[in-house]
Amino acid sequence: MTTVSKILENLEKEDGLEVPRLEKSLKLSRKIDRDNLEIAIKALTKLGIVKSIENEKLVINKEIDFVRGRVRCSSKGYCFVVREDEGEDIYIRETNLNNAWHGDSVIVLITKEALKRRAPEGSIQCVLQRYNETLLAKIEKDNANGNLKAYPLDDRIPAIIDVEDGEEIITNLSNKDFIYEIEISKYPIAQFKAIGKIIREFPLNAGVEGDVDILLSKNNISRNIDPPKVSPKKIQLKGREDLTCQPSLLFSSWECKNSPSLPALFAQPYEGGNRIWIHSPSVSERLNIGGKLDKYLMDKGEAICLGNNWLEFLNETLVSASAFKLNEEREAISLMIDIDSKGIVIDWKFSLSIIKPVKEVTDKHLQTINNRKATSKSIPIALKSLKENLEVIYTIIHSSKLINQINNSSIKLDQHIPNLERLSELQKAFPSRDFHGWTKSYDSCDPQSILDIYIRLSNNILAKHLYEYKLPFIFKEHEGIEQSSINELTKSALVLDSDITVKLDGSQSANDLIKSFDSSSEKKILHKLVKHIIPGIHLKLFNHADSINYDELNKKSFISNVESPWCCPSLNYWNIFNQFIISLLLNDGKSKNSSRSKDSVNLGQKDSWKDVSWKIFSSKINEIIEKQANLKLIQHLNDRRKQSKSFRNNIISIAQGREAQKIIGKEVPAIITGVQSYGFFAEINELTSEGLVHVSTLGDDWYEYRSRQNLLIGRKNKKTYQLAQKINVRVLKVDILKNQIDLELIKNEDSDLINNKKMTSENRSDDKE
Repeated sequence: MTTVSKILENLEKEDGLEVPRLEKSLKLSRKIDRDNLEIAIKALTKLGIVKSIENEKLVINKEIDFVRGRVRCSSKGYCFVVREDEGEDIYIRETNLNNAWHGDSVIVLITKEALKRRAPEGSIQCVLQRYNETLLAKIEKDNANGNLKAYPLDDRIPAIIDVEDGEEIITNLSNKDFIYEIEISKYPIAQFKAIGKIIREFPLNAGVEGDVDILLSKNNISRNIDPPKVSPKKIQLKGREDLTCQPSLLFSSWECKNSPSLPALFAQPYEGGNRIWIHSPSVSERLNIGGKLDKYLMDKGEAICLGNNWLEFLNETLVSASAFKLNEEREAISLMIDIDSKGIVIDWKFSLSIIKPVKEVTDKHLQTINNRKATSKSIPIALKSLKENLEVIYTIIHSSKLINQINNSSIKLDQHIPNLERLSELQKAFPSRDFHGWTKSYDSCDPQSILDIYIRLSNNILAKHLYEYKLPFIFKEHEGIEQSSINELTKSALVLDSDITVKLDGSQSANDLIKSFDSSSEKKILHKLVKHIIPGIHLKLFNHADSINYDELNKKSFISNVESPWCCPSLNYWNIFNQFIISLLLNDGKSKNSSRSKDSVNLGQKDSWKDVSWKIFSSKINEIIEKQANLKLIQHLNDRRKQSKSFRNNIISIAQGREAQKIIGKEVPAIITGVQSYGFFAEINELTSEGLVHVSTLGDDWYEYRSRQNLLIGRKNKKTYQLAQKINVRVLKVDILKNQIDLELIKNEDSDLINNKKMTSENRSDDKE
């Protein structure tokens, strides 16, 4: 399907294109496709987005200040366009949406500039690309004419879709336990509604696999994308460092057969500190960047964990060629890191290598090591197979603890995922991946938690290396937490636990505050509060031009904290892109001033850039890099990250909901985890899932919300419900599709009486005020 986005993309490449050349560029051979292109060009010309110049060439009109962005709607009907240029979001009134849906890529004309605290307003001129090619919906018959109508489950899409040719798929229209996947064949235009057809029927009670299928469809993730029939490139072995004699180890917690391949580690004492090797499977060297296989991986974006299974990122041939296997030689991109006795990096070197992993370290091995007494001379049975590698393992664990203590670039919090078989793979640390702006706390019994420490350090080292060589790279940008949010969190923490040591002068960082929670009995609740104020992470593209205006202080701050992922190319495409840049440097970078020069520079060595005064790459390679490193790639990858994050949230929520369904009507213990004016949220202890006790169900009084104290208080009886309070609740209702659990408070007169006496004296002064 040709989209407006593809048309404009082709017009941007040239200084004008004639229609026949545009048709050829878009590969349009059928008459109907050419006719549709003609209609699209006429519409774009009337809107002023495209104009015709000499010799009937078409160009993008730069005279009108159009803005590109993506539509973001709320369930309450508010719509904004998030700009591609990262400017202020544009408010779109319902009358100016022009049939655009949530997620669509659009062109906007600003109609009213921003005033004081009000956002600018705009009107959507054109939909560049539709986000929803399929969606989940409920089907009903129109009473007037008997035609089928689809009502999207996503309440951010307030549309009614006419359904064609769908009756043969529907098992029983009156059965409310079915939902349907609708493929949009015609999108709404002017007064005409959208038209779609039913492609799949989903029963709501089809077990774990049924839940997974529903959520994949909900998040627009396809199980079956056929890879191109292209074989991976063979890697040249000449010039690679032979490290096959090094007994490198695989650290893995995931147990599924199709789980992604991860880096290998080796460590040994070195000059009072330790020398660590991290070996990454070489994937980028096997790809023709810009080729069919590369575009296939770029489109997929990343590997998706289905809970206890995986939707793989790499195709079978790439996995077979690159994944590390015990006692088998594999090509790698390796990083040697020297750290001192405090865990500070003093030297590093990137190299192309060949390795041969000898053993795999699992969580069972690490649990045995942690339980083993330091003075014990006997080796437990569980560690017999690792007898010759124990010193290496102890060095790796010790070094990871040192590095973890001084690394403050990421926020580390406890991860609370239900201990369910269907979520087994999600319970392990996901190396280098930040789904919510924070990472799982260091766990010396989880191999991937240890591996994560080295991967993040390696990511930071790569960013520093490429920064100094003035090469582009994709990095993770952590949005800053507002100081006002930290101050409010500090106040809430002190209400919960007065023994916490905090600074009240507003100078405390989020990491310092989190460290003060470690000894608190309310650590779990406090960590939940922290998660609510962390903004999140986005991928960004770094180009040398971006750093021209950096002063030394900003430069130092940037390169000391930024992460440029590259070690895990089996997880996502941004790892492949960064690995492509470093492998280009090592493979094709000019290591000496001229072919006659005897002195060469090791381009992978720390500080090697100081000895380079010539151009590293040929003009041809620079063109390849410039073509690949663009904002469109970053926007696409950020969209894929959001899909993956949404799916991850959904798969956990639906598992919790299914467990909650089993205890509907039962009384269970819970703890209040959030208080709002409309009620309070309580976490069911055995499920770690939250439900809402609505204020209307309390019934015995009129309750006021006091935000400073995080509590609800009855006007007459002075009964209170506050953060971290233990209660008993009954599960009333579970909505699987909306991830909502409705709870009812079980009132206990004895506990209420104690609670009243405790709080009365604290609230008298407030009542007087």
